[in-house]
Amino acid sequence: MYSDDELYDCTYNHIDENYRKQRLKLFPIDIWVFIILSPFTFFGTSKIVYQFLKDTKLFGIPGDSVFVITITNWILSIVQFSTAIYVVINEEAPLMNAFCKITGLATSIVFVISNLNIFVYAAYPLALVYNALQSTARLLRIFNYSLVIIIILIVIIENDIVTPTLNGICAISATNNETMDFIISISYLLIFLLFGSMSVIYVITLKKLIPKESTMRKARGQFLRYYQRFIGFSLLMKFLLGIFSAINLLNCYKFHQSWLEVSETLQNIIQALCILGQTIIIFNDSSLKLTINSSQISDNTKEISLQQFNVLEQLHKEMKKTQITSMLAGVQILRRIKQEDVIQYKDLIINEDQDGSGSNSSQGDLSELMDTFSQPFTIEEIEECLVTNINNEILKEKLNINIEIQVFSMRCILYAPKIFNYFITLDNIDIEDCFDIIKNSSIIDQFNGPDGGKSGEFFFFSYNNQLIIKTMRQSEVNTYKKRLYNFATYQFNNHQSLINKIYGIYTFERQEKSNSRVHFQIMKNISLGIPRNQILRTYDMKGSEYNREVLANKPSSDLSKMTLKDLDFFKIETQIWIEESISKKLNQSLINDSKFLERQQLIDYSLLIMIIDWNQKETQLQKYLDGQQINIIPSIKEKGIYYHIAIMDYLQQWNVNKSLERKTKKIITMNMQLDTSAQEPNIYGKRFQDKLINRIVPLK
Repeated sequence: MYSDDELYDCTYNHIDENYRKQRLKLFPIDIWVFIILSPFTFFGTSKIVYQFLKDTKLFGIPGDSVFVITITNWILSIVQFSTAIYVVINEEAPLMNAFCKITGLATSIVFVISNLNIFVYAAYPLALVYNALQSTARLLRIFNYSLVIIIILIVIIENDIVTPTLNGICAISATNNETMDFIISISYLLIFLLFGSMSVIYVITLKKLIPKESTMRKARGQFLRYYQRFIGFSLLMKFLLGIFSAINLLNCYKFHQSWLEVSETLQNIIQALCILGQTIIIFNDSSLKLTINSSQISDNTKEISLQQFNVLEQLHKEMKKTQITSMLAGVQILRRIKQEDVIQYKDLIINEDQDGSGSNSSQGDLSELMDTFSQPFTIEEIEECLVTNINNEILKEKLNINIEIQVFSMRCILYAPKIFNYFITLDNIDIEDCFDIIKNSSIIDQFNGPDGGKSGEFFFFSYNNQLIIKTMRQSEVNTYKKRLYNFATYQFNNHQSLINKIYGIYTFERQEKSNSRVHFQIMKNISLGIPRNQILRTYDMKGSEYNREVLANKPSSDLSKMTLKDLDFFKIETQIWIEESISKKLNQSLINDSKFLERQQLIDYSLLIMIIDWNQKETQLQKYLDGQQINIIPSIKEKGIYYHIAIMDYLQQWNVNKSLERKTKKIITMNMQLDTSAQEPNIYGKRFQDKLINRIVPLK
């Protein structure tokens, strides 16, 4: 045996050959554990990797994490087995040689990447709840690639950083500085505690926020069973690894006890059991069907299996479907509440700082309206709202629906019902029919939450494509509520306004999720439900030239399937070809609308123009034309072709963020004269009038 000074001068720069041989004679069991267990892990992970490569639909969420964890375990099994063989052949632990550097680099990459992916896998339930699955998956891939590159660069730059560790496995080792060793160990402990505590929170969160009813019950249970088994086992193994790693370090610097050397062997055994156990859990996941001969599975069964594996995506879709059903049910129930049930929304006062406007008025500047327009509404009517609760029992009672339909338990709020009801009646809109749950059932089943552009909001089109539900950000709700009196009064006095009407602003509050609100608006679909194949071209224009061309990158694309922009319009259409008398009205109405939005300090609104072929359904179109000729205008160049026109997305307020956005784009492009979309309201309005309205609807 060696003296304490000889035996425990154990920082990696001082572990000599005799110490390594002595350690292996004392505790050889971990070497044989590697030799016995590693092949099982290797063949199990190889089978899983093969299944992923064979059925690529397994990738996604959470398949990416499972695949990466499997790959890291596959690599680690090779490292463990080759290290054990090295020891058997050479009768000593790896030296500072090429073998040590190669296996050490692999071990270090595996350690970081595996733990990161296990942690992110644990975070998926929270990402599901907060509608961030896709962004989480993208970030994970970025981190994986980045960390691999960083580790390789560290090894290249710091030539001697890969060395044998205290437990005989080569890796990026701690320094021979006692303080740094303990800092690294404490950091590892804190990361483990975060990983463990967050994993528990995620399980509780998922159980609480994913409803137990209906089709979600099976998917929720399936994921939680597999999730809890995998995360629970990984937590236990990581906890034990942390304990033995700490004992090794403390024994090296503080305790100097020979009997504690067993922790080095136990650390290796636990690591081997950890990767084997994770492989077995993944291998036995029923959705992978690894234990069944693939030739015995029908194509339909395999397809179902692949869909079940991405169970978080399934849950995500189910939650969106339930959310949409809840919205439709809430809209219908609120429409049936008697007007005398309105209340003041004292608990829903606007937070003036939420949208960064800095305005001190809860209703905006009203002075411009007082002298010019008649006042059909009162401030009290603006401050009213309808409030009701919905759940599955209320749904069946109020709507007489007998089929199995599930909704969230929610508090539903409709703002200013008298105001919105006036415009609904004026435009002869049947909201209850458009959002009838039964009539929309097939649309709901197919609903995946289509993206609403950069904002990340989503649209839902009613079964007849007459109306749209669009979710809103809190800042947009604040912006509109502060100006609701202005908008209502302006649109009352300007029946030919092209500002697309909002027929209701709603807020839904989930009862299971405190302080969680979903805001949405109901607005008209300006295509009027025409089939998609009759919409020839769609343009979204802002009057800007910066980044406002689509066809430059897609010159041969089908124009009917794209949303084109300003420069595309001027290349293809040049202008709107309509009768001169209508052209003057349209030009003046658009300019009036732009000036109104400018006075409201709003920017970034768009002029949406759809060019639609009504040749086959012109008789159907006639019912829409009475009093709305300014919105739906026949072309004088092509018979049966109509322009559908509206100003959309007008709830963006000029604030500090928009000012920074404009300056940033100018700096990035190194062009201080850049005509960005984000401009002050007066500049945006003038550009909208001069470079857009007067160009597409020129006055002779």
